[in-house]
Amino acid sequence: MSSNIGFYLINTGVAIVVSLVALRFLLQLTQANYYNPICQGVGKITAPLVAPFRALPTIGSVNLGVYVAAVVIQAAGAGLGFFLMGGLPGALPLLVWSFLSVFGVLLDLIFYALLGMIILSWLAPNAGHPGAELVIQVTDPLLEPFRRLIPNMGGLDLSPILLFVVINLLEAMVVNGGARSFGLSSMVAQMFIGLG
Repeated sequence: MSSNIGFYLINTGVAIVVSLVALRFLLQLTQANYYNPICQGVGKITAPLVAPFRALPTIGSVNLGVYVAAVVIQAAGAGLGFFLMGGLPGALPLLVWSFLSVFGVLLDLIFYALLGMIILSWLAPNAGHPGAELVIQVTDPLLEPFRRLIPNMGGLDLSPILLFVVINLLEAMVVNGGARSFGLSSMVAQMFIGLG
């Protein structure tokens, strides 16, 4: 019983921390306004976690140090969870599952940001709240390639539908398919946020 409570607490804590670090990665990837108070808060909270990985390069807007930090945190948390449950996987599957898990978290963050952007466009299209601005700043760069593919339909933007399709394909083929090909079972998947 106590190991289950410990596992739950560790799993929840790791999920929150990995999500915050992944959010930092996504904010940097989409070049969201650094001076937005939410960006500032995420940056301050995650700064100590990503500091050991600052030596890793940033390629364009892809900050490898932040992504690796999220993978290491996920692997350490899952490893501790496995230890509490009485077994440890090999290092390679643990790292691959963690890498895919963080990618899955990024896809989830994009999915919810996209959903938020759609709801905002209906209910408060000109909202000036920092959260609303951030949702737009995160989703616009991701939607831009799809907007170039789809002709203008008189104010009807169908690009989110294409992005939803791409997210679902990536989750099915890359995240879940890759995890299963590395031996991830449904029982083990509960130790990794973003996998299922």
